[in-house]
Amino acid sequence: MALGPLLVFILNVCSAVVAFLTSYYAYKFRHVADNPVLDSIAFGFMLLGVGLLIEAGTSAVVGQTLLQQFLSKILAVVETFAYLSLQMVAYLVFAVGYATLAWRRSSKAVVMGLVALVAAPRAVDVFGVYRYAVVSYFVVLVLLGFVVFQGALIHSRSPSRFSLLVLVAFLLIMAAHVVLLVSVVTLSEYLFLAGTAIQFLGFVSLFAFLLRSGRVGTG
Repeated sequence: MALGPLLVFILNVCSAVVAFLTSYYAYKFRHVADNPVLDSIAFGFMLLGVGLLIEAGTSAVVGQTLLQQFLSKILAVVETFAYLSLQMVAYLVFAVGYATLAWRRSSKAVVMGLVALVAAPRAVDVFGVYRYAVVSYFVVLVLLGFVVFQGALIHSRSPSRFSLLVLVAFLLIMAAHVVLLVSVVTLSEYLFLAGTAIQFLGFVSLFAFLLRSGRVGTG
């Protein structure tokens, strides 16, 4: 395996481990406060961990990164579709969690999410896997924008250490997905590696806070 794919593989595996640990600690601490964001972090990061392991396994078997597979036309379609879909669902969960916290009524967001899930397989049929990848990264970026916006509103209304650090973590993850989207559109392997690394930092920053904190939701 070349250096580029190897680095992406290592970062994805490490990110998956951190995602699972973040999910575990968010679940462990969720009983401290009635916080929908904490529930969404627990479930969403579990999905992200599964998706990252699928993507890492695909790159290990094929010996190429996602972008190299696009370029060489030997894409593992099922694994890639599963990873991209799980990623979208995970960030949808985060968005619903923030919407629930902000409005305490998330029925509209849930309905929109179900529509997106039903339409996803058709998007693959119509646009093809590459275009589906571009669309999925764009959808994730929109969902992250919503999460960051709601997180900023929540922190401005009720400032706390938890809301601030979660906001910073999601800002890092959103920055990562800006880079990842550009990398997929331009087929730049260096940007893809950079985006994967920034995403890993975002995961680690959130996990580090949960690991240090004996209770969540306090300032």
